[in-house]
Amino acid sequence: MNYTDQPNPVEVLMNQLTNIGAVTVTFLSVVALIVNLYLLNCSRYLRRPIGVNLRLCVTLTASDALCAICYILTYLINIFFSDFSNCTSLLLEVFKLTTFTASVITLLALALNHYVGIVYPLHRNAITPKTVKCTIALAYIIPLTAYLLIFVVFPGGLRTSPFSLINSEGCKGNLIYRNAWFRVTLTTPFIIFVGLISFLYLHILIHMRNVSRDPLLKNNKNKRSNRKLLITLMMLAGSACLGWLPTTLLFVQPLFPIIIPPIPRLCLGVFAQTLHVSKLIADAFIYASRLVEIRYSMWIFKTKVTKYFTRKFDSNNDVFSQDDEDKTQVMPPEFLRYLSETKENRSVRSKRVKNEFDSVSTENKKRYGSEKQKRVTRLTENRLQPPNIHQPVKNIKSVPLSKQKSLDTPKKLSANNNSITNNNNDDQC
Repeated sequence: MNYTDQPNPVEVLMNQLTNIGAVTVTFLSVVALIVNLYLLNCSRYLRRPIGVNLRLCVTLTASDALCAICYILTYLINIFFSDFSNCTSLLLEVFKLTTFTASVITLLALALNHYVGIVYPLHRNAITPKTVKCTIALAYIIPLTAYLLIFVVFPGGLRTSPFSLINSEGCKGNLIYRNAWFRVTLTTPFIIFVGLISFLYLHILIHMRNVSRDPLLKNNKNKRSNRKLLITLMMLAGSACLGWLPTTLLFVQPLFPIIIPPIPRLCLGVFAQTLHVSKLIADAFIYASRLVEIRYSMWIFKTKVTKYFTRKFDSNNDVFSQDDEDKTQVMPPEFLRYLSETKENRSVRSKRVKNEFDSVSTENKKRYGSEKQKRVTRLTENRLQPPNIHQPVKNIKSVPLSKQKSLDTPKKLSANNNSITNNNNDDQC
Protein backbone atom coordinates (compact mmCIF):
# COMPACT_ATOMS: atom_id res chain seq x y z
CA MET A 1 0.00 0.00 0.00
CA ASN A 2 1.38 3.38 -0.99
CA TYR A 3 0.97 5.88 1.84
CA THR A 4 2.04 8.81 -0.32
CA ASP A 5 -1.28 8.71 -2.20
CA GLN A 6 -3.26 9.35 0.97
CA PRO A 7 -4.38 12.97 1.42
CA ASN A 8 -2.86 15.10 4.11
CA PRO A 9 -5.26 15.26 7.11
CA VAL A 10 -4.36 18.90 7.74
CA GLU A 11 -5.32 19.86 4.20
CA VAL A 12 -8.54 17.85 4.45
CA LEU A 13 -9.44 19.61 7.68
CA MET A 14 -8.65 23.02 6.19
CA ASN A 15 -10.81 22.29 3.14
CA GLN A 16 -13.69 21.24 5.38
CA LEU A 17 -13.34 24.33 7.56
CA THR A 18 -13.12 26.53 4.47
CA ASN A 19 -16.32 25.08 3.04
CA ILE A 20 -18.16 25.37 6.36
CA GLY A 21 -17.01 28.96 6.80
CA ALA A 22 -17.89 29.86 3.22
CA VAL A 23 -21.41 28.45 3.57
CA THR A 24 -21.93 30.20 6.92
CA VAL A 25 -20.70 33.60 5.78
CA THR A 26 -22.61 33.36 2.48
CA PHE A 27 -25.84 32.51 4.31
CA LEU A 28 -25.38 35.42 6.72
CA SER A 29 -24.59 37.71 3.77
CA VAL A 30 -27.84 36.72 2.06
CA VAL A 31 -29.76 37.45 5.28
CA ALA A 32 -28.01 40.82 5.62
CA LEU A 33 -28.80 41.66 1.99
CA ILE A 34 -32.50 40.82 2.41
CA VAL A 35 -32.83 42.78 5.65
CA ASN A 36 -31.06 45.88 4.34
CA LEU A 37 -32.97 45.83 1.05
CA TYR A 38 -36.20 45.63 3.05
CA LEU A 39 -35.20 48.72 5.02
CA LEU A 40 -34.23 50.53 1.83
CA ASN A 41 -37.62 49.71 0.35
CA CYS A 42 -39.38 50.97 3.48
CA SER A 43 -37.32 54.17 3.40
CA ARG A 44 -39.39 55.28 0.39
CA TYR A 45 -42.20 56.03 2.86
CA LEU A 46 -40.15 58.28 5.13
CA ARG A 47 -41.72 61.62 5.90
CA ARG A 48 -40.33 64.56 3.97
CA PRO A 49 -38.19 66.54 4.44
CA ILE A 50 -35.62 63.92 5.48
CA GLY A 51 -33.16 65.13 8.10
CA VAL A 52 -29.40 64.92 7.91
CA ASN A 53 -29.04 62.08 10.43
CA LEU A 54 -31.77 60.02 8.80
CA ARG A 55 -30.30 60.52 5.33
CA LEU A 56 -26.91 59.31 6.53
CA CYS A 57 -28.50 56.28 8.21
CA VAL A 58 -30.22 55.33 4.95
CA THR A 59 -26.89 55.73 3.15
CA LEU A 60 -25.26 53.44 5.71
CA THR A 61 -27.98 50.87 5.01
CA ALA A 62 -27.20 51.05 1.30
CA SER A 63 -23.49 50.57 2.03
CA ASP A 64 -24.29 47.49 4.13
CA ALA A 65 -26.37 46.03 1.30
CA LEU A 66 -23.55 46.59 -1.21
CA CYS A 67 -21.05 45.04 1.20
CA ALA A 68 -23.26 41.95 1.55
CA ILE A 69 -23.39 41.63 -2.25
CA CYS A 70 -19.58 41.83 -2.39
CA TYR A 71 -19.27 39.08 0.23
CA ILE A 72 -21.65 36.81 -1.68
CA LEU A 73 -19.80 37.32 -4.96
CA THR A 74 -16.42 36.85 -3.28
CA TYR A 75 -17.29 33.43 -1.89
CA LEU A 76 -19.04 32.36 -5.07
CA ILE A 77 -15.96 33.20 -7.16
CA ASN A 78 -13.19 32.13 -4.77
CA ILE A 79 -14.70 29.02 -3.13
CA PHE A 80 -17.71 27.60 -4.95
CA PHE A 81 -16.74 28.45 -8.55
CA SER A 82 -12.96 28.66 -8.51
CA ASP A 83 -12.53 28.70 -12.30
CA PHE A 84 -12.54 32.49 -12.37
CA SER A 85 -9.39 34.56 -12.68
CA ASN A 86 -7.61 35.93 -9.63
CA CYS A 87 -7.87 39.36 -11.25
CA THR A 88 -11.64 39.12 -10.85
CA SER A 89 -11.26 38.42 -7.14
CA LEU A 90 -8.89 41.40 -6.82
CA LEU A 91 -11.42 43.63 -8.58
CA LEU A 92 -14.12 42.40 -6.19
CA GLU A 93 -11.78 43.22 -3.31
CA VAL A 94 -11.57 46.79 -4.61
CA PHE A 95 -15.36 47.16 -4.53
CA LYS A 96 -15.59 45.53 -1.09
CA LEU A 97 -12.96 47.89 0.34
CA THR A 98 -14.86 50.80 -1.22
CA THR A 99 -18.03 49.81 0.61
CA PHE A 100 -16.05 49.47 3.86
CA THR A 101 -14.58 52.94 3.48
CA ALA A 102 -17.93 54.45 2.50
CA SER A 103 -19.46 52.98 5.67
CA VAL A 104 -16.65 54.42 7.79
CA ILE A 105 -16.97 57.87 6.20
CA THR A 106 -20.74 57.80 6.70
CA LEU A 107 -20.30 56.93 10.37
CA LEU A 108 -17.76 59.74 10.67
CA ALA A 109 -20.26 62.17 9.09
CA LEU A 110 -22.93 60.98 11.56
CA ALA A 111 -20.56 61.49 14.47
CA LEU A 112 -19.54 64.94 13.21
CA ASN A 113 -23.15 66.04 12.73
CA HIS A 114 -24.05 64.81 16.20
CA TYR A 115 -20.97 66.49 17.65
CA VAL A 116 -21.83 69.86 16.11
CA GLY A 117 -25.49 69.58 17.15
CA ILE A 118 -24.68 68.86 20.81
CA VAL A 119 -21.41 70.68 21.50
CA TYR A 120 -22.06 73.67 19.19
CA PRO A 121 -25.86 73.87 18.84
CA LEU A 122 -25.77 77.36 17.31
CA HIS A 123 -23.94 75.93 14.29
CA ARG A 124 -26.32 73.02 13.81
CA ASN A 125 -27.51 74.32 10.44
CA ALA A 126 -23.95 74.42 9.08
CA ILE A 127 -24.34 70.84 7.82
CA THR A 128 -27.04 71.09 5.15
CA PRO A 129 -28.67 68.33 3.05
CA LYS A 130 -26.67 69.55 0.06
CA THR A 131 -23.45 69.06 2.01
CA VAL A 132 -24.58 65.57 2.99
CA LYS A 133 -25.31 64.64 -0.63
CA CYS A 134 -21.86 65.81 -1.72
CA THR A 135 -20.27 63.86 1.15
CA ILE A 136 -22.13 60.68 0.18
CA ALA A 137 -21.03 60.99 -3.44
CA LEU A 138 -17.40 61.62 -2.48
CA ALA A 139 -17.49 58.73 0.02
CA TYR A 140 -17.85 56.35 -2.94
CA ILE A 141 -15.95 58.15 -5.70
CA ILE A 142 -12.70 58.92 -3.86
CA PRO A 143 -12.17 55.46 -2.26
CA LEU A 144 -13.01 53.64 -5.49
CA THR A 145 -10.47 55.72 -7.41
CA ALA A 146 -7.84 55.40 -4.69
CA TYR A 147 -8.15 51.63 -4.34
CA LEU A 148 -8.04 51.09 -8.09
CA LEU A 149 -4.81 53.09 -8.22
CA ILE A 150 -3.36 51.14 -5.28
CA PHE A 151 -4.15 47.78 -6.83
CA VAL A 152 -2.68 48.92 -10.14
CA VAL A 153 0.47 50.64 -8.82
CA PHE A 154 1.69 47.88 -6.50
CA PRO A 155 3.31 44.90 -8.24
CA GLY A 156 1.37 41.66 -8.39
CA GLY A 157 -1.99 43.41 -8.61
CA LEU A 158 -4.15 44.52 -11.52
CA ARG A 159 -1.20 45.79 -13.57
CA THR A 160 -1.49 43.00 -16.13
CA SER A 161 -2.75 42.51 -19.66
CA PRO A 162 -6.41 43.38 -20.34
CA PHE A 163 -7.28 39.73 -21.05
CA SER A 164 -6.19 38.58 -17.58
CA LEU A 165 -9.70 39.13 -16.25
CA ILE A 166 -11.05 36.32 -18.43
CA ASN A 167 -7.95 34.12 -18.21
CA SER A 168 -7.87 31.59 -15.37
CA GLU A 169 -4.10 32.09 -15.02
CA GLY A 170 -4.36 35.89 -14.68
CA CYS A 171 -2.94 37.54 -11.52
CA LYS A 172 -1.85 34.11 -10.34
CA GLY A 173 -0.49 33.88 -6.83
CA ASN A 174 -1.93 37.18 -5.52
CA LEU A 175 1.60 38.47 -4.93
CA ILE A 176 0.25 41.89 -4.02
CA TYR A 177 -0.80 40.66 -0.56
CA ARG A 178 2.84 39.83 0.27
CA ASN A 179 3.78 43.50 0.03
CA ALA A 180 3.97 45.07 3.50
CA TRP A 181 3.46 48.64 2.22
CA PHE A 182 0.30 47.53 0.45
CA ARG A 183 -1.19 46.28 3.72
CA VAL A 184 -0.14 49.45 5.54
CA THR A 185 -1.68 51.66 2.84
CA LEU A 186 -5.01 49.83 3.05
CA THR A 187 -5.33 49.77 6.84
CA THR A 188 -4.14 53.31 7.65
CA PRO A 189 -7.38 55.11 6.56
CA PHE A 190 -9.51 52.74 8.66
CA ILE A 191 -7.41 53.35 11.77
CA ILE A 192 -7.52 57.14 11.29
CA PHE A 193 -11.29 57.25 10.74
CA VAL A 194 -12.06 54.95 13.67
CA GLY A 195 -9.79 57.08 15.88
CA LEU A 196 -11.65 60.26 14.84
CA ILE A 197 -15.03 58.65 15.52
CA SER A 198 -13.88 57.51 18.97
CA PHE A 199 -12.52 60.99 19.78
CA LEU A 200 -15.77 62.71 18.76
CA TYR A 201 -17.95 60.40 20.83
CA LEU A 202 -15.70 60.68 23.86
CA HIS A 203 -15.86 64.46 23.63
CA ILE A 204 -19.66 64.28 23.30
CA LEU A 205 -19.89 62.14 26.44
CA ILE A 206 -17.70 64.56 28.39
CA HIS A 207 -19.76 67.54 27.19
CA MET A 208 -23.08 65.90 28.08
CA ARG A 209 -21.74 65.04 31.51
CA ASN A 210 -20.76 68.67 32.10
CA VAL A 211 -24.13 69.91 30.85
CA SER A 212 -26.04 67.52 33.12
CA ARG A 213 -24.27 69.01 36.13
CA ASP A 214 -25.19 72.59 35.19
CA PRO A 215 -28.69 73.46 36.53
CA LEU A 216 -29.07 76.40 34.12
CA LEU A 217 -28.66 74.21 31.02
CA LYS A 218 -31.11 71.47 31.96
CA ASN A 219 -33.80 70.82 29.36
CA ASN A 220 -35.50 67.47 29.84
CA LYS A 221 -36.89 67.16 26.31
CA ASN A 222 -33.67 68.03 24.49
CA LYS A 223 -31.66 66.00 26.96
CA ARG A 224 -33.82 62.93 26.35
CA SER A 225 -33.67 63.23 22.55
CA ASN A 226 -29.91 63.83 22.53
CA ARG A 227 -29.35 60.87 24.83
CA LYS A 228 -31.50 58.61 22.66
CA LEU A 229 -29.71 59.64 19.48
CA LEU A 230 -26.34 59.31 21.19
CA ILE A 231 -27.13 55.76 22.34
CA THR A 232 -28.21 54.85 18.79
CA LEU A 233 -25.01 56.18 17.24
CA MET A 234 -22.89 54.61 19.97
CA MET A 235 -24.49 51.26 19.17
CA LEU A 236 -23.69 51.78 15.48
CA ALA A 237 -20.10 52.75 16.28
CA GLY A 238 -19.73 49.80 18.66
CA SER A 239 -21.02 47.34 16.08
CA ALA A 240 -18.65 48.86 13.52
CA CYS A 241 -15.65 48.46 15.82
CA LEU A 242 -16.58 44.86 16.63
CA GLY A 243 -17.07 44.11 12.95
CA TRP A 244 -14.06 45.91 11.50
CA LEU A 245 -11.29 45.60 14.08
CA PRO A 246 -10.85 41.78 13.97
CA THR A 247 -10.67 41.82 10.16
CA THR A 248 -8.23 44.74 10.21
CA LEU A 249 -6.00 43.11 12.83
CA LEU A 250 -5.85 39.87 10.89
CA PHE A 251 -4.97 41.79 7.74
CA VAL A 252 -2.11 43.57 9.53
CA GLN A 253 -0.88 40.49 11.43
CA PRO A 254 1.71 39.39 8.78
CA LEU A 255 3.56 42.67 9.36
CA PHE A 256 4.45 41.61 12.92
CA PRO A 257 6.71 38.72 13.94
CA ILE A 258 3.81 36.62 15.13
CA ILE A 259 3.49 33.16 13.61
CA ILE A 260 0.00 31.63 13.69
CA PRO A 261 -0.54 28.05 12.52
CA PRO A 262 -2.69 27.59 9.40
CA ILE A 263 -5.75 26.03 11.05
CA PRO A 264 -6.07 28.61 13.89
CA ARG A 265 -5.49 31.39 11.37
CA LEU A 266 -8.26 30.01 9.16
CA CYS A 267 -10.61 29.79 12.15
CA LEU A 268 -9.80 33.37 13.14
CA GLY A 269 -10.42 34.54 9.57
CA VAL A 270 -13.83 32.84 9.42
CA PHE A 271 -14.71 34.25 12.86
CA ALA A 272 -13.68 37.81 11.85
CA GLN A 273 -15.69 37.72 8.63
CA THR A 274 -18.68 36.26 10.48
CA LEU A 275 -18.51 39.18 12.91
CA HIS A 276 -18.34 41.64 10.03
CA VAL A 277 -21.37 40.17 8.27
CA SER A 278 -23.24 39.99 11.59
CA LYS A 279 -22.51 43.70 11.96
CA LEU A 280 -24.40 44.30 8.68
CA ILE A 281 -27.44 42.56 10.17
CA ALA A 282 -27.08 44.29 13.55
CA ASP A 283 -27.12 47.75 11.94
CA ALA A 284 -30.51 47.03 10.38
CA PHE A 285 -31.98 45.94 13.71
CA ILE A 286 -30.52 49.02 15.40
CA TYR A 287 -32.30 51.25 12.87
CA ALA A 288 -35.57 49.36 13.25
CA SER A 289 -35.51 49.43 17.04
CA ARG A 290 -34.09 52.88 17.79
CA LEU A 291 -35.31 55.20 15.01
CA VAL A 292 -39.02 56.00 15.09
CA GLU A 293 -38.88 57.30 11.51
CA ILE A 294 -37.77 53.88 10.25
CA ARG A 295 -40.44 52.11 12.31
CA TYR A 296 -43.10 54.45 10.94
CA SER A 297 -42.02 53.80 7.33
CA MET A 298 -42.03 50.05 8.02
CA TRP A 299 -45.56 50.31 9.43
CA ILE A 300 -46.73 52.25 6.35
CA PHE A 301 -45.27 49.60 4.05
CA LYS A 302 -46.90 46.83 6.09
CA THR A 303 -50.33 48.49 5.93
CA LYS A 304 -50.04 48.99 2.18
CA VAL A 305 -49.14 45.33 1.65
CA THR A 306 -52.01 44.24 3.93
CA LYS A 307 -54.48 46.39 1.99
CA TYR A 308 -53.28 45.00 -1.32
CA PHE A 309 -53.62 41.34 -0.32
CA THR A 310 -56.91 41.97 1.49
CA ARG A 311 -58.41 43.45 -1.67
CA LYS A 312 -56.86 40.73 -3.81
CA PHE A 313 -58.04 37.70 -1.87
CA ASP A 314 -61.28 38.96 -0.35
CA SER A 315 -63.79 36.59 -1.99
CA ASN A 316 -66.77 37.26 0.28
CA ASN A 317 -67.11 40.97 -0.39
CA ASP A 318 -66.70 42.17 -3.93
CA VAL A 319 -66.30 45.75 -2.80
CA PHE A 320 -63.86 46.58 -0.02
CA SER A 321 -65.22 49.71 1.62
CA GLN A 322 -63.22 52.51 3.16
CA ASP A 323 -64.63 51.71 6.61
CA ASP A 324 -63.22 48.20 6.38
CA GLU A 325 -59.85 49.66 5.47
CA ASP A 326 -59.95 51.93 8.51
CA LYS A 327 -60.83 48.97 10.73
CA THR A 328 -57.95 46.86 9.47
CA GLN A 329 -55.33 49.48 10.40
CA VAL A 330 -54.99 51.14 13.78
CA MET A 331 -52.07 53.49 14.19
CA PRO A 332 -49.97 52.75 17.27
CA PRO A 333 -49.76 55.50 19.89
CA GLU A 334 -46.04 56.09 19.35
CA PHE A 335 -46.66 57.00 15.71
CA LEU A 336 -49.48 59.35 16.68
CA ARG A 337 -47.13 61.05 19.09
CA TYR A 338 -44.41 61.13 16.43
CA LEU A 339 -46.74 62.73 13.88
CA SER A 340 -47.96 65.32 16.36
CA GLU A 341 -44.41 66.19 17.40
CA THR A 342 -43.26 66.60 13.81
CA LYS A 343 -46.27 68.79 13.03
CA GLU A 344 -45.51 70.91 16.09
CA ASN A 345 -41.87 71.19 15.10
CA ARG A 346 -42.84 72.26 11.59
CA SER A 347 -45.31 74.83 12.90
CA VAL A 348 -42.72 76.15 15.34
CA ARG A 349 -40.19 76.34 12.51
CA SER A 350 -42.62 78.24 10.30
CA LYS A 351 -43.43 80.60 13.17
CA ARG A 352 -39.73 81.19 13.74
CA VAL A 353 -39.22 82.02 10.07
CA LYS A 354 -42.21 84.36 10.18
CA ASN A 355 -40.89 86.09 13.29
CA GLU A 356 -37.48 86.50 11.66
CA PHE A 357 -39.14 88.03 8.60
CA ASP A 358 -41.18 90.38 10.80
CA SER A 359 -38.07 91.43 12.71
CA VAL A 360 -36.27 92.20 9.45
CA SER A 361 -39.22 94.25 8.22
CA THR A 362 -39.36 96.22 11.48
CA GLU A 363 -35.64 96.93 11.22
CA ASN A 364 -36.16 98.18 7.69
CA LYS A 365 -38.96 100.41 8.91
CA LYS A 366 -36.76 101.83 11.63
CA ARG A 367 -33.91 102.35 9.21
CA TYR A 368 -35.84 103.78 6.25
CA GLY A 369 -39.04 104.95 7.92
CA SER A 370 -38.14 108.68 8.11
CA GLU A 371 -37.36 108.92 4.40
CA LYS A 372 -40.60 107.17 3.49
CA GLN A 373 -42.50 109.54 5.79
CA LYS A 374 -40.93 112.56 4.08
CA ARG A 375 -41.93 111.23 0.69
CA VAL A 376 -45.50 110.69 1.85
CA THR A 377 -45.75 114.19 3.31
CA ARG A 378 -44.45 115.70 0.08
CA LEU A 379 -47.01 113.82 -1.95
CA THR A 380 -49.86 114.86 0.32
CA GLU A 381 -48.75 118.50 0.22
CA ASN A 382 -48.69 118.46 -3.57
CA ARG A 383 -52.16 116.96 -3.67
CA LEU A 384 -53.62 119.47 -1.20
CA GLN A 385 -52.20 122.54 -2.99
CA PRO A 386 -54.71 124.34 -5.35
CA PRO A 387 -53.96 124.25 -9.05
CA ASN A 388 -51.86 127.15 -10.35
CA ILE A 389 -53.77 129.57 -12.59
CA HIS A 390 -50.71 130.73 -14.43
CA GLN A 391 -49.68 127.29 -15.51
CA PRO A 392 -47.90 127.28 -18.88
CA VAL A 393 -49.78 126.10 -21.91
CA LYS A 394 -49.00 122.60 -22.98
CA ASN A 395 -46.68 122.32 -25.90
CA ILE A 396 -48.38 121.45 -29.16
CA LYS A 397 -46.57 119.33 -31.61
CA SER A 398 -45.36 121.42 -34.55
CA VAL A 399 -46.62 120.47 -37.97
CA PRO A 400 -44.25 120.63 -40.98
CA LEU A 401 -44.79 123.37 -43.58
CA SER A 402 -45.52 120.92 -46.34
CA LYS A 403 -48.34 119.44 -44.35
CA GLN A 404 -49.61 122.89 -43.39
CA LYS A 405 -49.75 123.91 -47.11
CA SER A 406 -51.52 120.71 -48.00
CA LEU A 407 -54.00 121.36 -45.27
CA ASP A 408 -54.51 125.03 -46.26
CA THR A 409 -55.12 124.44 -50.00
CA PRO A 410 -58.52 122.79 -49.64
CA LYS A 411 -59.63 125.67 -47.42
CA LYS A 412 -58.54 128.21 -50.06
CA LEU A 413 -60.27 126.27 -52.82
CA SER A 414 -63.49 126.14 -50.87
CA ALA A 415 -63.28 129.89 -50.17
CA ASN A 416 -62.73 130.68 -53.90
CA ASN A 417 -65.66 128.51 -54.87
CA ASN A 418 -67.88 130.30 -52.41
CA SER A 419 -66.81 133.68 -53.75
CA ILE A 420 -67.50 132.57 -57.37
CA THR A 421 -70.95 131.33 -56.52
CA ASN A 422 -71.72 134.59 -54.73
CA ASN A 423 -70.63 136.62 -57.76
CA ASN A 424 -72.80 134.58 -60.07
CA ASN A 425 -75.75 135.12 -57.85
CA ASP A 426 -75.10 138.85 -57.84
CA ASP A 427 -74.93 138.86 -61.64
CA GLN A 428 -78.20 137.04 -61.91
CA CYS A 429 -79.82 139.56 -59.63
